[in-house]
Amino acid sequence: MKKNRGVNMDFKIGDEIEESSGESKKNKNILPIIIIVVISLVCGLTVFLISNALFGEKEVKEDPIVEAPLSLTDENVEILYAYVTYGAGGVRNEKFIKEPKVTLESFTNQEKFYYALQFAQVEDFAATGKVNEDGKKIYNISDAKIRTYMQRFFGGNVTYNNAVTLTHPFSFKINGQNIGILTASTSGGLDTIFDGVEEPKPEELIKPYYAELVAAYKEVDGTYRLEEKIIFTRVEKKEDNTYTIYLYKDREQTQLIETKLNQTEEMLKESPISIKNYLEKASTIKYHFGIFNNMLYFDSSEMVSNVVIPQE
Repeated sequence: MKKNRGVNMDFKIGDEIEESSGESKKNKNILPIIIIVVISLVCGLTVFLISNALFGEKEVKEDPIVEAPLSLTDENVEILYAYVTYGAGGVRNEKFIKEPKVTLESFTNQEKFYYALQFAQVEDFAATGKVNEDGKKIYNISDAKIRTYMQRFFGGNVTYNNAVTLTHPFSFKINGQNIGILTASTSGGLDTIFDGVEEPKPEELIKPYYAELVAAYKEVDGTYRLEEKIIFTRVEKKEDNTYTIYLYKDREQTQLIETKLNQTEEMLKESPISIKNYLEKASTIKYHFGIFNNMLYFDSSEMVSNVVIPQE
């Protein structure tokens, strides 16, 4: 009995040993397979990502719209360009031409009235029923009108002093006169006497500068930008009544564009100087217009001269 029990025990022990050895071998065989599968998955995913990055459809990113070009015949563009090229008596004021950068702070009190009064109309001047010592009728333009015109050109932050005396040629006539003499009134506004006529000046054969509006844009915030090309001239008249004309890109006359020799009056009348021939070498004046009470007003301007003309 003991021998049988012993044989049974040996059998059972041997049987258990054989089963444990089989499981160990199975685990050893599965582990390399798992490693191979994981490596294959990683390699496959890597190849897919690289291929997709190189050959897959790419999302097209559009640049944000910051401005839209406008036609030069757009009504607002024409109005704004008239603002900055205004000149009493038909001759353009050179404020924006002489100064490389102009902001609200650049204007004197007199200059503010000069540009604001371009909007004045005949009906703005109410007869006071009074006359001056020379018998000239006295009219008055109200503080409210002046304020409106100041803000139309300069925006809501404009400040000015009404205690002024100035002479201004208007685009209209009252009693056959268009030169207004304006002085501060004790009852408000500016008392105005119309005395004298200033007629438009004849066009010069050779202008001190030539300018042309070339581009206009509406910014994403609704503000406007106008771009004007400009060149400057210096003239020498010879004894034989011919002209030598120097064309420059800058007002300081340091960047010569071209020299035109032996020009006669007949030649200049038949073939006048045109800035269209020099747009690439001309300077650019950029005018910026802001928004106040849903109206566009002058904000700033700057003259830029990016192109350097090589000197011979």
